[in-house]
Amino acid sequence: MTGNGNGHGNGSAFSTSALPPDSPSPLHWRALWILARRSWWLVGGLPALMVAGTLAWLTLSPPEYRATVVLRLADARRALTRNVEQTSVEPQRTTEQLLSQIQMLRSRSIAQAVIDSSGLRLQPRFKGFAPALLTAVRVDSDAPADTLQLDFQAAEYTVHNRAGLAVTSPYGTAAHVGGVSFIIGAKPEATTARWTVLPLEDAIDRFIVELKTQRRAGTDIVDVSFTARQAELAQRIVNNLGAVFQSLEAQNAQNQSKRRRIFLDEQLRRTDSLLAEAQQALSGFRSSQEVYSSRDKMAAQQVALLDLETRRIALDADRDGYRSLLSQLEQGDSTVRRAALRNLAGNGELATNPVVVSLYNQLLAQQRQLDSLRQIAPAENPDVRRLAQLAAGTEADLKGAMRSHAATLDSRAAALRTQTSRVAAGVRVLPTVEAQEVRLVQQVETIRTLGNQLREERQRAAMAEAIEVGEVEIVDAARLPYKPVPTLAALKLFLALIFGVGAGIGLALVRERWDVSIRNPEDMVQQLQLSSLGLIPRVDPTQVEGMEAYRVLRTRLLLTPEIARARSVVITSAIAGEGKSTTAANLAAAFAWEGRRVLLIDADLWRGRLHRLFATRRSPGLADCLLQDKPLPEAIRTTDIKTLWFMPGGKTAGPPSDLLTRVRMPRLLEQLREHFDLVLIDTPPVLTAAETAVLSTSADGVVLVVRAGHTDREAVQHAVREINAVGGRLVGAVLNDPKELTRKYGPSYYKSYYSYAREEG
Repeated sequence: MTGNGNGHGNGSAFSTSALPPDSPSPLHWRALWILARRSWWLVGGLPALMVAGTLAWLTLSPPEYRATVVLRLADARRALTRNVEQTSVEPQRTTEQLLSQIQMLRSRSIAQAVIDSSGLRLQPRFKGFAPALLTAVRVDSDAPADTLQLDFQAAEYTVHNRAGLAVTSPYGTAAHVGGVSFIIGAKPEATTARWTVLPLEDAIDRFIVELKTQRRAGTDIVDVSFTARQAELAQRIVNNLGAVFQSLEAQNAQNQSKRRRIFLDEQLRRTDSLLAEAQQALSGFRSSQEVYSSRDKMAAQQVALLDLETRRIALDADRDGYRSLLSQLEQGDSTVRRAALRNLAGNGELATNPVVVSLYNQLLAQQRQLDSLRQIAPAENPDVRRLAQLAAGTEADLKGAMRSHAATLDSRAAALRTQTSRVAAGVRVLPTVEAQEVRLVQQVETIRTLGNQLREERQRAAMAEAIEVGEVEIVDAARLPYKPVPTLAALKLFLALIFGVGAGIGLALVRERWDVSIRNPEDMVQQLQLSSLGLIPRVDPTQVEGMEAYRVLRTRLLLTPEIARARSVVITSAIAGEGKSTTAANLAAAFAWEGRRVLLIDADLWRGRLHRLFATRRSPGLADCLLQDKPLPEAIRTTDIKTLWFMPGGKTAGPPSDLLTRVRMPRLLEQLREHFDLVLIDTPPVLTAAETAVLSTSADGVVLVVRAGHTDREAVQHAVREINAVGGRLVGAVLNDPKELTRKYGPSYYKSYYSYAREEG
């Protein structure tokens, strides 16, 4: 009796909380060995696949060549412009500055300049085409991505692009089409070719990937390498990169000097304008003050003030002495007057007035004559008297002249005092004027000095602008590579093997983690705490080794105390598709071959299928017996096995749960036990039909069928809880393995055992 089960089911996600505390670690060596056995196609197949793929890639990949140019990021320009651009020696450049320069080599602007000048956007295929035949390749920056079709004739070649343009050129002459130009020197072996023009950004990305820079430790020397499939192309590109970088660095330095020169020109124009304004303000100030220099004016006025003060003091002294003599002449006696006349000769002011001098001399002469005459003649002498009168008149005239001169001296003294006061007031004002003038002069001098400095700096910038040297020096140009780049095949194959093993184990672990189904008896024992009653592999039950699997299961059941004493056993599963019906039928046959009277009941009133297995009608059956509340002889069918009988499910008019009650089913089973040694009941899955719980309480024991690799652990746990909740006696579980997931107990075990047994017999 064989069967394929009664359907298929899907598992649900498994929660790690269902694992018992003492479950083995997945990283344990035994767990890894079990994992390898379960997922051998991942653990073994993936590394083999990766090694094979790597080997194929290494074999089919064309050789690549690497060319290297040696650059020195030196201060050649600074050495030439040290006294031009800098006023002092600058410190050595830091490591960060050198690294910045190295990163400039990998910039997209440098890459685009090299690509434009080298025509790297054009991707020719050299199958049947010697690379040396292609020269002078150039692709414009604005050229779009394109595909070129080339046809080679005897003396010329034709180039077509996707836009429909066609250009025919003789060999050795440049062809221009869609922003792409190149020269083919001679007819190649191929008759046609199809070339690609890459997008600019794609070409830049590829260029940067193949470009490598390496700074030599402790130096400012950098090795710049480029890898290509043609040695000539690698050499040409890396040398072009060095030249472009050197040229751009020099151009950038010149542009910086040019920008500095333009800036200084603008500042110089502004400074000249400010200087003109300052000079005009100073000239206007001096014109308003009517002096060339306030400092000179102040010095002159101070001298004049001192002179006036001296003159005033001297004039006051002369005037006072003059008035004293005049007072003596007017108020004194003859002796005093004669003494005053004698002192008058020593007064300096006397010489300044000719009238006073003339009268003074005339008076002195008359007095001398009078004195001489009095010595020889008496006072009453008419001559003496006449001469005395003349002297008195002259004296009176002298006094009048002296009074007039004294008044003149007073006027002169007053004038000197007024002039002195005026000059002193001017001197007091001059410091403020001088400060303003000094400020204007300093402003003019400051602007003039700034202008001179700007002219000097502008001259330096102009000289630096003329220097066509940057900070990059080509030490060694790239030479033609003479051998390909080492492929490191052994290392790559080893890494592929290691990575494949790691990836295979990782994927197997992921698969194992997400696979929440029961896969072997150990899973039921360790993770679900269920007794494992046996394993049913994928074998043909019509063969002796196939049926022996169910005999082993029968023996295990008989060794179980609960089953050994049982008269009725329920065979069920958690979900559909577990193979419980096949297990129930073959297990019933195994018990019947032992000599027991066995009745197999199809209690799945929803989707019972055992009647098809036994090739009989479905009705009458269990449903009819329950309705009559007694076993019906016509409901029990014989089978090909003498001691095995079968009761189909029958047909019901209502829900099966109305028939399979706690009253009817136990009474019916009690009646059936009187006629049979063992009653096996095939029920619906526990989680799909409510009547299974009623049947589990009616029977002496319950056996749960679990399909390896199919049944979800949580579903089995839920089914176990349902059976225990209603008081069912769950004695263990049977692992059905139709796909041979559990190799340890697979068909080879039974086949080899029974083959050996037949040979011995």
